[in-house]
Amino acid sequence: MAQQLIQIVEHQGIPYAEYREEPDRSDLIEIQQKKKEIVIKVQPSFPDDFYEYPEPKYAVGQKVVIADDWYYCSENGIDFHDEYEIYTISTIRLVEPTSRTSKGLTSPPYFLFGIYGFKNKTGYELTWFPESEFLTLDELESKEF
Repeated sequence: MAQQLIQIVEHQGIPYAEYREEPDRSDLIEIQQKKKEIVIKVQPSFPDDFYEYPEPKYAVGQKVVIADDWYYCSENGIDFHDEYEIYTISTIRLVEPTSRTSKGLTSPPYFLFGIYGFKNKTGYELTWFPESEFLTLDELESKEF
């Protein structure tokens, strides 16, 4: 370890040098702050059915924009942030399409994503969207849509 001169202190007329030990930079361990992750497991109602259950594309708390609004602004040269909002996904719902007569799924299961943000008479309303109607901020930055 290297020593670094901190200060010189004088006591009864005699100067004393104060040093501090500094660790080598190679000895330092980079500490990264980990994000807390919450895992929610879904119990399928029809696990033996031949339809495969998908993974949700988005997560609760993820920032998204409505894709149609983004495309409209892009095509017409309008600044998106002046006209529309960025929403946060508040909830996710697994939809398992069934019928009264069948004992299984009638089509593949899918996820709906709920966002608050559309104002009605009583406050903000939870509105459900399929994943195809969203773009994430990461997708907008990387332009992979």
